[in-house]
Amino acid sequence: MVSSNNFATGLISVFVAIYLLEIGYSLQWVIYYLMIHHAVLLLGAFLAVFISNKIGLVRVFILRLFFLIGYLLLLFFLPTLPILFFIIPVLSGLESAFYWTPLNILMVRNTEENTMGKSFSRFLVIPKIISFAAPIVTAFVILQYGFSALFAIAIGIFIFSTLPLLPLESEKTNFIFTWKRAREIYSENKKFFIPEVIDNLAEDAMVFWSILVFLSLSSVFHVGAIASTVAVTSIIFTILLGNLTDNWNKHKLITIGAISLTLAWTLIFFIGTYTTVPWIFYVGTIFVSLAMKTFLIPYGSLLYNRARKDDAQFLVLREIPTILGRQILFVIALLFHNNLPIVFLIVGLLFTYFIFSNTRKLSQ
Repeated sequence: MVSSNNFATGLISVFVAIYLLEIGYSLQWVIYYLMIHHAVLLLGAFLAVFISNKIGLVRVFILRLFFLIGYLLLLFFLPTLPILFFIIPVLSGLESAFYWTPLNILMVRNTEENTMGKSFSRFLVIPKIISFAAPIVTAFVILQYGFSALFAIAIGIFIFSTLPLLPLESEKTNFIFTWKRAREIYSENKKFFIPEVIDNLAEDAMVFWSILVFLSLSSVFHVGAIASTVAVTSIIFTILLGNLTDNWNKHKLITIGAISLTLAWTLIFFIGTYTTVPWIFYVGTIFVSLAMKTFLIPYGSLLYNRARKDDAQFLVLREIPTILGRQILFVIALLFHNNLPIVFLIVGLLFTYFIFSNTRKLSQ
């Protein structure tokens, strides 16, 4: 399910932003779209666990399909019905919440604490083995047949991705949220608040990097080819890093990853500012992607192991700093939309937080 879903997601993901630019929306309006999407994703995470109490986690995945198809179908009509601009990100935010919320819960429930690094790396890599070619396929489809054909293909694959779920029983849940319990969980885990804000600044900065690649090179092909190249180069690296995370000091790896990301985003700033040579964009993207994995796998293993204690309540409340970090990034991007590389320099500077902070507190 995840592998076929990731292939379909790879077809559209950043290309939705490029589609908006192609049909005449400015970069500022693309950022507004992303802000609406992520705000709805936060609310949708709470709605997803509430509904899972009624129908179970597996059926939440299936329900998500209706939001997904609706959002992709409306993209067809957006050029002639501009009012849909405010409806589409609401549907896309709900479908993301109804996918990632149950998926994260099930991953925590079906992994072991002492092998979380290996499990988390495989969680990232196995779907990528299937979907690494999706971005270059997307570029080909767009250039040959247009965005409408792309969205139609994606809908078909998303429908196919739900078929493995149909024979499964839907796991019953009983998630209870109260203000008192939410305050308790926050008090016990407040040390994760700032790290989650900064972590998501870096992860979503990749969206703006893909947009800058498109604007700088004026090429959908290069956006797809760069994404596919990065996927291939990171597969083996991610598996090795997962094994290293379980057998080495996670906190030293986090520091190494943070230093690498600070340098990588600084390099990306200079590339975005001073060159339009395609191969340099390829090298820069590979560097920042590998640096991201070096940080994300040890940090993610700490985070998901911490989620075992409070299950869905922790994972849903975690969305608050997650979405806050992304919204801060979007505000920064709005301020510097005429000089987008500045965004990457700011992200790199903010990531020095992990170089100087004591990450051992996160595992206590």
